Amino acid sequence: MYKCIRCGRPLRESYGTAEIECECGSRVFVKSRPPIEKEVIAR
Repeated sequence: MYKCIRCGRPLRESYGTAEIECECGSRVFVKSRPPIEKEVIAR
């Protein structure tokens, strides 16, 4: 699930096209990720 970085609306278009634009005019989207903490062990 992707959402607009400016207004936060979810993406309603298909993936893989260069012409994707939000209703607010933004063309930058971020992928929503679940709030899971990850532990990284340094070597």
